Amino acid sequence: MNQIVFIEGNQAVTDSLTVAEVFGKRHDSVMRDIEVQITKLNQAGEEEFSLHNFEESAYENERGRKYRKFNLTEDAFTLVVMAYVTPTAMKMKIRFINEFKRMKDYILKQNQPSYMIEDPVSRAKRWINEQEERQHLEQTLKIQEPLVNFAQSCMASEKSLLVRELAKLASKQGIVIGEKRLFQKLREWKMIFASKNEPYQEYIDRGYFEIAQGVREVNGSSKSWLTMRITPKGQAFIIDKLKKQQAS
Repeated sequence: MNQIVFIEGNQAVTDSLTVAEVFGKRHDSVMRDIEVQITKLNQAGEEEFSLHNFEESAYENERGRKYRKFNLTEDAFTLVVMAYVTPTAMKMKIRFINEFKRMKDYILKQNQPSYMIEDPVSRAKRWINEQEERQHLEQTLKIQEPLVNFAQSCMASEKSLLVRELAKLASKQGIVIGEKRLFQKLREWKMIFASKNEPYQEYIDRGYFEIAQGVREVNGSSKSWLTMRITPKGQAFIIDKLKKQQAS
């Protein structure tokens, strides 16, 4: 497929079919990713952003049957593919970003009167700025890749986890560590107290841990208990720290 970004209503867009084909995914999986982002935006009160950047439409397959698809602006595309972080996917992101920029420049030139066409000096300056922006983006993607890679596996639940649950999740990232060993690591890093399974207030304030308190009956009397859970933010921090130690 040569044309991955096209013009629709004087706007540069791609669509869910193109995203699925270029990233090697099933179209229904991409549609599900899009619908998840739209739901999150609406829950955050960003319905207007959803309406302006995600446009539902339809297409016909080779048998003449009609199916749903979405047209995506560059902003919508960026949200949807944020978690696609394989080396090939990272290259495809750069390809899409460059194509969006090219198509937007094309639209701008088409809408400009002839006397507004840039002079060679202005074009040269713009080209330099574009190259600097591209280099900055590529560097940012490389820096963020370890955290995004983990986020792809842990964000599905979007909930806080017990230490034993995080230990199991770490194994999916190639880090062999059990619950007991993970507790030991948290103590070594001085994230939790040495004498009890409770985090220091500093890491609660950072949003890495949360404490759930409950009451239960024991031998006819009420006993309170505390449960420490690790937030998605804390999960990403801990997994990244384990990966760095494993690599050293």
